[in-house]
Formats: sequence, C-alpha cells, structure tokens
Amino acid sequence: MLTYPSLTHIDIDALIAEAGGDPWQIYATLEAGDPGQISELARAFYEAGACAEETKNEFDAATERFLRSWNRENGEHPINDSAEVHRAQTQLWVQVEQLPNIGIDLQNIAADLAETQRMGSFTIDNLDKDLVQLDGLIGAALDADMDTSGLEDRAVDKTIASLGAMQIFRDTYAAKLQAALTDLRLKHGYDPAAIDDVDGDGIPGDEQRGQSATEHYDANQRAADEALVNAPGEMTQDKADATARLRDFATVNDPNATPDARRLAGERLDDFRMANFDARLPVDPVLGGDARTRAQKRLDMQRQLESGRVHLGDGIYHDVGALTPDQATETLNNGEQTARVIATKKAYIALIGAGMSEDGAKQVITDLANNTGRAGTVAQHYGDAVPQGKHALATGLSPDDAKVLAKYAGKLVKVTDAIQLGVAYQDWRNGGSNEDFGRSVGTVAGGAAGSYGAALVAGSFLGPVGTAAVGLGGLIVLGAVGGELGEGIGGAFDPKPTAAGGGSW
Repeated sequence: MLTYPSLTHIDIDALIAEAGGDPWQIYATLEAGDPGQISELARAFYEAGACAEETKNEFDAATERFLRSWNRENGEHPINDSAEVHRAQTQLWVQVEQLPNIGIDLQNIAADLAETQRMGSFTIDNLDKDLVQLDGLIGAALDADMDTSGLEDRAVDKTIASLGAMQIFRDTYAAKLQAALTDLRLKHGYDPAAIDDVDGDGIPGDEQRGQSATEHYDANQRAADEALVNAPGEMTQDKADATARLRDFATVNDPNATPDARRLAGERLDDFRMANFDARLPVDPVLGGDARTRAQKRLDMQRQLESGRVHLGDGIYHDVGALTPDQATETLNNGEQTARVIATKKAYIALIGAGMSEDGAKQVITDLANNTGRAGTVAQHYGDAVPQGKHALATGLSPDDAKVLAKYAGKLVKVTDAIQLGVAYQDWRNGGSNEDFGRSVGTVAGGAAGSYGAALVAGSFLGPVGTAAVGLGGLIVLGAVGGELGEGIGGAFDPKPTAAGGGSW
C-alpha cells in the first residue's frame, strides 16, 4: 500500500519533484509482492519430487535465507499450490525429478523478495523519521521567522539518497528475478506464471489485470452489451461475444464461483479490454508483440477453441473438439507458457550453436527479457561494444561473446505469438501422435508470414541449423522456413513418461 509520512510544512509532491522520483512508490511496488506465497509454492514443488541430499541442502539454505527476512504477513493472492504442481506435471510436461529444483529456484525468489522488502522497509522508515523531524524543525524555524532553506535542502537530499537506494534494491531484485525465471525455463522447463501476481515486479499478473478489467468493463462496456443482447434479431457474432462478456462479468462477481472460474473470467475481460486499448504498449520480451496484439489473437483463438475448429492457416482447419470457455482459456495460458519455455531454450541453444559461451548465452537471454520494449537497443549496445572490446566487459559479456551477438544483431525480425503452437501441443498431449503434432507445427511454420506463431515456431525448432536465434524480445533471425519441418519436428517432443506423468525434452 502506498503511504506517505504525515507532514505539515513539507510538500510531498514538491519533494518528489525535487528528488526526481518517488521512493515510496518503489517501496509500495516491492511490498505488493508476497514472498510467503512464493515460499509455500516452492515447498509444494520441493516436496512433490524425489529429493536428494544435495537438493535438500540447497532448499534448506534458501528457506533459511527467506525466513530471516519474511514478515509473515498474509497475502491477497493465494496460490493453489497442489493444483499448480499437478498442472506443471500434466499440462506443462515438467519431469518429476525437476520438481525439487523448481522448488529451490522459487524459494530463492521468495528469499530475494523478502530481503529486498526488508531493506526497503528500513530505508523508507528512516526516511519517514528524518522527514518528520525536519518538518518539525521547519515549523519551529517558521515560528521564529528564520530561514528554512537549509532544512528544506536537507529534506530533498534525504529523499534523493533514499530514492537512489530504493532504485538499487528494485533493480537488483529485478535482475535476480529475471535470472531465476530464465533458469526455470531453461533448466527445468517451467514457466512460473503462478507467481506473477505476487513477485513484486510491478507488472500486474492475471488476477490483478482481471480485477482492473472487470471494473473497466462495468464502467465502459456493460451497458452497451446489455442493450445489444436484449435487442431483437438473430444471434450474430457480436451479440454472442457480448453475451459471453456479460457471463464473465457475472462470474467474477459471483461469490459462489470458484477462484479459478473468477480468475479465468477476469482474464477474458482483460483480453477484451486490451484488444481495444488505444496507446503504445511495450513489446513482450519473450514472445514478441504487445498486450494489444496478444489480446486480439487470444480472443480469436478463444472463439475457435470454443467452436472446436482451429484455423492453422492457408484455409486448413484442425478439429480439436469444442472446449468450454474456461478450458479454452486454460489452453491458451498453457500454450503461452509452453511457448515461453521453448523460445527460451531454443534461443539459448542457437546462441551457443553460433559460438557463444553458455554463460554468455544465458546472460543475453536474461538481459533482453529484463529490458521489455528495449530489446533492440540492448542488442545494438552489445554490437557497438565489439570494435573496442573493452565496453563488452562492462556489459558482462566477454569480447568473443559480444562479437557473436553483434554478428546477428542487425538482422532483426519481430516474433509473433505462438498460441497456435500451444494448441497443437495440447492436442498432441491429449492423444495425438508425434507425427500429427509435427505436421500441425509444420503447417503453422510453413504458412503465410503473417500467420501468428509461424516465426516463433520456426525459431524454436530449427535452432542453429537454418536459424540464428540471437535472443528474446523479438530478436529471432530466421533462415529458410517451410514445409520441410513437418513430421521431423515431432521427434523434438518424443515423450519419456515418468511415474508422475511427466516427461523429458
């Protein structure tokens, strides 16, 4: 919660303007995260797997670090831990032996967030005490008709110092979070969307966006939808869409609906809001596109999945069986998470195949993912560092790694959504063969260039052979793409089931 100290003589707005930023806002963003919820999810993953002594020691160390900083406050976004572990194994294809390692990474995220919150709380508490004291001194000086400029300058200096500290805390945590997310996707095949609402990164998760979208729908669209639905005439697509939105609005506000039902209904309302959002939006650093194009494509795929027929491009349709609205939304979510894992892994493999070190490849992926909307600038920065070499070291990349990235940084092709990849994947998981899956993916990849999913599918599966994937954020350099992908791609997903229903890449 954003709170400011109660001051009589110091104007907080003027103070923030003089300081050049708001340290209280940064703290409120971090404090909105819930390390306790992340820790509970971490323990659920850890306890669901077969734990060796080595992983036990790592998990215990992360837990001890978390407990030293956790304030034990209850969060507002509880995670259904057992359901998330089950979903990771059955729908995201995470191997059972990876579950403890996922728990360790999540517990380290919880510890990093708790430590950041503790340092932020200390900084803001001290700032508030200093400002209250200075406010009192200013009041006394005014009563004595004395000059207060020196005291006011001290208030600004204190705020600037606290702002600088909060920015360091935030940026350090953000870097650690992105590195952990990269590890989860690269090493363990898991995209932790479940913690989006509680990771304290300042970016709203599904539940938070759904709540905001519901309020926006009520104020701006509900009356128009009600008028359209109640108007005489045949059932058009617009009328059907309005009916679905009214149903979702009722679900979000139904106290008897399950938490999952309310969350999924809110996500669909958020898709509608963002599909019609009229402003410039940042690019998704992993899948490309922005929130508007993503929402537009999700709405289209939602309709297709509910109808049971998915358009794969070039007039080709694939029958998947009609899904309920919630099943369709979950399929889209799972498809996106699967695509993020695939994109991360294949970009990493492609960078190494192009000659980059493993550490350098991981850093580039993490760096680009941590610079939403500025990936091209980041790549160019790496490229500019090459001629002298010394600046490459400042980025953390070796000169050799920087040269590898610079070789491809100028050949940028924006990557579009990969929801259709997720649809094909889900269909295969529900009983289709590897060849059927490969054929579906091949159809997507070989379709028109404007078909969303084509670029990412190609960049994901071709790897360094025919494709140079230089990073995320839309920086995928495509080689020849066509129907030759076909059934051969299916081999990349040859499952090796485990007793818990998992598999391996």
